[in-house]
Amino acid sequence: MVPTPRSRRINPPTKDAKLTSRHLDKGVARYYRLYELLSTALQDGSIAPDSALPSEPELCARHGLSRTTVRRALDRLEREGRIIRRRGSGTYARTQRVRPRICLELHALSETLADLESRTTATTLRFDASVPVPQILRTIASELGSTAYLLERLLSNHGEPLSLTAAYLPEPIGRRLQRPARSQTSLTTILGRGRPATAIKCSVGAVAADAGAARALRVSLGSPLLRVRSVLVDEAGKLRAVLESLCRSDRLQLKVVEPQRRHPG
Repeated sequence: MVPTPRSRRINPPTKDAKLTSRHLDKGVARYYRLYELLSTALQDGSIAPDSALPSEPELCARHGLSRTTVRRALDRLEREGRIIRRRGSGTYARTQRVRPRICLELHALSETLADLESRTTATTLRFDASVPVPQILRTIASELGSTAYLLERLLSNHGEPLSLTAAYLPEPIGRRLQRPARSQTSLTTILGRGRPATAIKCSVGAVAADAGAARALRVSLGSPLLRVRSVLVDEAGKLRAVLESLCRSDRLQLKVVEPQRRHPG
């Protein structure tokens, strides 16, 4: 049975980070959270160009992290050219312009995915039938079954890969789907037969890039990636697909808007 819209689940941001770590590998989550905090501060000017970042001991104490974890986050920012580390002096924000990251709005995931795909090039990497469905995805959508069609697509912007999405489709959906090598049509629209499918369940996490993801997204092995899992249904509530997307954290950022609560008059 397909979950109803009431089952929609989006992990809210914590006070000190945009991602929660409840279901994540702790090492990856801690490293990513610090990277995300510093990255956002550099981007929005909270850490001004040429100004000093907190010292490594200060970051360790402030966020309860090990020296190794702090250095991993700083190493990533240094490789991206966003900070400069001066021996005996400290770490400083660089003045060069950084490309803005594309925002993924999880409170409106269907619309966000459609908008993202309209601005990118989608390349089909794989389209196969009778592919085993990972147990974790069968847990969130049991009606998908143990095997399904697998449509794997890579989204790129100006030749730079942004995200890798594995869409597991029920057999009837997969049989009707034609394989496009490149398409500007969003996956949610393709699966919704001309109308965008609706995401009714969504969860977000952080994982380390394995060999396949690192190669497709052109990142280093073990780099932190955003992982977004979602269930798509049509207007009648029938399952269209279960998606698992791996996104580059240096090019995409998450935005979660909690629904406003109505106060009694």
